[in-house]
Amino acid sequence: MKRLLLAPLALTLAACGAQPPPPPPPPAAPAGPSEAEVASTILGCEYTVGGAPEALAKHTLPATPCWTNKYVDRVDENVRYFALDGLMADHGLSRLAAVELQNHYRDLMRADPKRDRGQAFATALERAKKGEFESGVDPQVMAAAKFVVVFDLDETFYDQRTATAACSDAAFEYQSGGETKTKYIKMAPGWQAAVARIRELGGQVVLFSANLDDRTLLNLSKIMLDGQPLTESPAIAGIMTNSFLTQQSKTAPPGSAEAPYKGQPIFEPSKDLRHFDPALKKVVLVDDNPLRFFQFRNTRTFQKFHADELCGAADPELRAAYEGMLPAVVAEVEESVAWMDQNPGAGFATAYLPYSDLGQVALRFLMDTRQWDAAQARAYVRAHPDVVSAKF
Repeated sequence: MKRLLLAPLALTLAACGAQPPPPPPPPAAPAGPSEAEVASTILGCEYTVGGAPEALAKHTLPATPCWTNKYVDRVDENVRYFALDGLMADHGLSRLAAVELQNHYRDLMRADPKRDRGQAFATALERAKKGEFESGVDPQVMAAAKFVVVFDLDETFYDQRTATAACSDAAFEYQSGGETKTKYIKMAPGWQAAVARIRELGGQVVLFSANLDDRTLLNLSKIMLDGQPLTESPAIAGIMTNSFLTQQSKTAPPGSAEAPYKGQPIFEPSKDLRHFDPALKKVVLVDDNPLRFFQFRNTRTFQKFHADELCGAADPELRAAYEGMLPAVVAEVEESVAWMDQNPGAGFATAYLPYSDLGQVALRFLMDTRQWDAAQARAYVRAHPDVVSAKF
């Protein structure tokens, strides 16, 4: 019955030209980011690989996204990472020369961002082949050294963040954002004695910071050792900075000395001790930040050194602990060298193994399960170094 009533009404409306009102338009979708905005947000930490000159593109490691690296807001030519194994295989470079190439390339592009990238790569390669090593590291000195101790800087060898005028060993003015500011640096207690003692024992000291190049070198130029800035001191066998950090693919390129292998990828820019000792038999690193290293058999993690906690410590025991941090490392080095001297043929890395990160895991394992003291566990680790895992 309803259909019969509605049909005549529809015919009447049609005859009069009346139309039902159109449906309301759907609500407008919120405006999304443009393609450029998406690229800036998501791909802001990627540099050009495919569009780079062939030689440069071949040896460039793709940049990791910004969200994976808390230290980086944007990546450009100044922070391009190279596949060092490929450079070594293609150009007959040592690992040290290959990382120097990376550093030279960054220096060139930082000085002139509009420079032709292919030309910058060729120039950097030429400098590396000539042995122009900005780090000051001499391969012959490294090879002749009885052992090598590499010290991190920030929060290990010194503190430039919480130092104050009343708690500092160096102070100087610098420009930042158009303003003149004062930088205070507090050295870790005992640092001069540590350098001197390591050299007395036949070792070499290298400084390796993950901080920016210019900032680090400026700091070191203001710190004096025996009347000379650390940047010029003969007691320091080399200085490496941010541009010497490395990344590594899990697969070595065909033709390289280490191919074929499937090893450990290094995606966090890290300090590679193979620059100083390719065999890793006599070099150790002292560092507070495990994110910046990966050779845990050769690394001794250091308690973070904060100037305010040293100078402002109300607890005399805590203050004494901070004052004893570097002397404790020196004591470990002394004990390791003494053992090495009594065991000809054993390298320093084996002698120091009980104090390394992975060595400490094995030490605790033996002490907990065998009820040994530290001296017994150290002796076992040195006699049976394979008990220490190769990696975490």
